Amino acid sequence: MKVTNILPLAILPFFVACMNDGSSKEEELPNNQVTLKDYNIIIAPDLSNRINMALYPKPIHDTVLISNLIAHSSDLLTLNTRRSGQADIYKIDFINRGILNGTSFEPKKMTIDFNRFENNQMDRVKYIRQGLKSDEQQFSDEVKRVYDYSLKNQTGADVWNYFNETVKTSLVDASPKRIQSDNNILVDKKNNNVVLLFTDGYLENANKGKGYRLDPALIAKIRQDFKASRKSDLAAFIKADSAYALNKTDFNLKDVNIFIAELVDRSLDKYGVAKEQPTDFQIIKVVWEKWLKDSGSPNVKVVQAVNTEQEFYREFEQFLKTL
Repeated sequence: MKVTNILPLAILPFFVACMNDGSSKEEELPNNQVTLKDYNIIIAPDLSNRINMALYPKPIHDTVLISNLIAHSSDLLTLNTRRSGQADIYKIDFINRGILNGTSFEPKKMTIDFNRFENNQMDRVKYIRQGLKSDEQQFSDEVKRVYDYSLKNQTGADVWNYFNETVKTSLVDASPKRIQSDNNILVDKKNNNVVLLFTDGYLENANKGKGYRLDPALIAKIRQDFKASRKSDLAAFIKADSAYALNKTDFNLKDVNIFIAELVDRSLDKYGVAKEQPTDFQIIKVVWEKWLKDSGSPNVKVVQAVNTEQEFYREFEQFLKTL
């Protein structure tokens, strides 16, 4: 067997199964080639005053959504017809890592790592059956502690710098690792970095310089200018004027897929009726997508606050399926 970046032989039967599954995306590849994608899921919560439900109420608290997602970790292992050898990782990352200074939080308690079993599949199976549930609960409990602490100790969140600098250390190598088996099946195994960002979409605590903020004042200006222009295409209007843009990051986000969740539109009243047109969310969505795609991200999805945890999970699961 010729191997590049060696993977355990135990997972090769899975690759053959994938090739025979008509629903798999790999059917578009040559008959002797298959691609398997794993997920490095980085959960990055904006712990600014947006987490104060008294100030910015929303249907479901972040911690409930995060706990629900982690509880589905074993389900996500089978995403896209995967059956064995998955190297998925789930972990909390801090936009402002200063929160770890002088506190008792343990990042390891907020990490579930299947990649550590790459060379021992028996231990991996045993862990899923006997240890995963308790680790999921520990993960959720520690996240709740972080939110409780952050609510009492506000630090702000520099989201621009998070994507420009901080996220680097949480990424894994996204280069495909190729295996060529004795029966001439080529296997490309690839990790997908996925940042799940919880934010309201308003960048108010970052650098005050032009191109680093997306605050209510700038959103109001974009809305006013768009109305005055009498144009009909909001996205085209925003993209055509660099004055509305966030500066692209110096760090190339080419290996980072980004799912932005829980945007709470302040231009809606308590009944969900728009007080302004276009709404804050419509403007924010265009600006964020342009910024992150200009910064190199291949896949960006921006969604508003959901009404149920099931809706959130479906949205995120669908995003993973498209990668």
